[in-house]
Amino acid sequence: MKVDWSSFHRLTRANVLDNAPASAGVYTLWVQLQNEKWRCYYVGQASNIEQRLLDHISDDEPNSGIRANVNKYISGFESANVGKQTDRDGIEKYLYNYYKPECNEVDPGGTPIEINLS
Repeated sequence: MKVDWSSFHRLTRANVLDNAPASAGVYTLWVQLQNEKWRCYYVGQASNIEQRLLDHISDDEPNSGIRANVNKYISGFESANVGKQTDRDGIEKYLYNYYKPECNEVDPGGTPIEINLS
């Protein structure tokens, strides 16, 4: 399945408000390493990507791994609009299997749907 990925943006409130869609889809969160490369630390899906990213950068974020990456390091995000829930489920599982992100606390389960990676 082909999805249209957004451009990559630093994970800041201003960038989320300017660049994240208020629609359903999948997203990835990244942390910049000391060697300037980026590593995916979380994959997710939401019915409103903009709101979910704002939740992740709030002080109320319950996932301690996400909170630590957001507060201590340079983080970034990218997203893709995906309207159908079953597609989001499968894509999230594919991203989870591919990136093996350390901050996803639970395997999303289900059948992966292979997509193009950004």
